[in-house]
Amino acid sequence: MKFGVIIVTYNRLELLKECINCVLGQTVPFSRVCIVDNHSSDGTGAYLEGLTDAAENRPDSPALDICRLEQNLGGAGGFAYGMNRLANTDCDWLLIIDDDAMIAPDYIAELQKAVLHTDYLAYSGTVTTAGAIDTSHRRFLKNPYLMFYEPVPETAYGTPFFEYDISTFCGLLVKTSLVREIGLPKTEYFIWFDDTEYCMRFHRRSRILNVNTAVLNHKTAVPGQAPLIGWKNYYGFRNAIDIGRTYSKCPPLYMAYITANHWAHIAVDTLLSLAGNQRELRGYRIQVYRDVLRGRHKAPDGPSFRYLPGSGPGQPSR
Repeated sequence: MKFGVIIVTYNRLELLKECINCVLGQTVPFSRVCIVDNHSSDGTGAYLEGLTDAAENRPDSPALDICRLEQNLGGAGGFAYGMNRLANTDCDWLLIIDDDAMIAPDYIAELQKAVLHTDYLAYSGTVTTAGAIDTSHRRFLKNPYLMFYEPVPETAYGTPFFEYDISTFCGLLVKTSLVREIGLPKTEYFIWFDDTEYCMRFHRRSRILNVNTAVLNHKTAVPGQAPLIGWKNYYGFRNAIDIGRTYSKCPPLYMAYITANHWAHIAVDTLLSLAGNQRELRGYRIQVYRDVLRGRHKAPDGPSFRYLPGSGPGQPSR
């Protein structure tokens, strides 16, 4: 059984170094490692060139595939690019991670045990952030009409395994034959909800099995401490609408609900902004909701010039 891994990175060199060390330190080694650099400008390119040179002098190294993109294609484009590179190799399984996912040394070993004794098309592990389980990465689809999701409760992580419907790409292991069958993540999503849409494509054929003893440390902001609004939210709202329009059991009901929901947010933010409550951020969020509503009947079409990485008030570029 052979495993490949796709790592997508953008301007986080120190995190990438740590991530690669975790990947290369697996007790069950990867056969292939594909690193997709989304046109970083922080020295990542030079580092990866040196990594390639070092690997050529080590016969025990996995096959390295370093891909430096000519433009930032977002997480969706980066994952699609890497998965396409490995889908037609000899790998039986593909692990999908960002550069901030630090998999434990036995991550693949624990997943392999489950693969050998069960028959799922996708597996995952436990995501922790700052030492605590982050339940937001593993979700149930609770309402297929209005597309409501619910995190798998933390109590489920006290069992050896649990089944669920929707995963992020943070430590998701997918059977390569499934990738060949259903295709790649939608590059036009650019960022956010590309993983949700991908899981929606196969979750009726196979749910996902979370192996709770396979653990990764997600080096990101602690849940609940994210900013009120940012450039990513435009893509999250836009792409979620596309998923609802495509996969809801009653698309007209979903569209009526989501339109009313967004207009309600605009009304609340307008009132709070007039009262002087975080006026700049709420004004920005009103703009995001309005732009999403204007395009709600169109399919996502990649990055928007109004919402490029780093745009918006006080936002990180990632």
